[in-house]
Amino acid sequence: MSYSEELKKYLIGTEFSNGKAFEWENNSDALYRDEYFVEKCRNKRIIHLGCADHIELIDKKIAHNSYLHSKLISISNVCYGIDVNHESIEYLQNKYNIPNLITFDIVSDPLPKEIKNLKFDYLLIPDVIEHIGNPVIFLATIKDKLKHNVNEIILSVPNAFRINNFINAFKGREIINTDHRFWFTPYTLLKIVADAGFDIKEMDLMFCEHGKLSRRNLFKRLLISKYYVLRDTLILNIKL
Repeated sequence: MSYSEELKKYLIGTEFSNGKAFEWENNSDALYRDEYFVEKCRNKRIIHLGCADHIELIDKKIAHNSYLHSKLISISNVCYGIDVNHESIEYLQNKYNIPNLITFDIVSDPLPKEIKNLKFDYLLIPDVIEHIGNPVIFLATIKDKLKHNVNEIILSVPNAFRINNFINAFKGREIINTDHRFWFTPYTLLKIVADAGFDIKEMDLMFCEHGKLSRRNLFKRLLISKYYVLRDTLILNIKL
């Protein structure tokens, strides 16, 4: 499903159902999350919110060329990275000499002087809001603080319908990042974005894989190529 007045009525709460069915379209040909971000941000001016990582993971990701911020720096015209994790920001600056990194809490801090008067094509929020206690307040604050600086927001979240969740459920098992607070379905993601005050007419929803699939995962590749809703990541574009 793409945007419709019917969908909007449920998202803003003027209509209610305790068993409404929605069918979702995939608005991208990209299979992988980073592939989509890189092509979208090529030669653009971007801010990457949540650019750091746990220190114990940074070296491994950089060594395996899976650190997203490094990819974004290499293909964008301007790239600023912001994160609340001061230790990881300092680690990236001191060990890898990565430029334009800012320690910043979007909810409680004023807009940093480095970006306050700049204009950007995109604000990227990849795999962040599942870590946030109140994602509605978080997104509403971003909308308020950056509405004059950013043209479009691109965010990604873990998909509750990912095939591995079903496989693990049959085994009575859950595998999860222990800092996560949420899984998202397409509807619940759109719901919190609508609650945060964004116009759902200006949104595109996509289904992607977070990481590259190995040759051993041929069956999964074939399955998610046909049934895109089983991919592990949701990506949402929101125009401001």
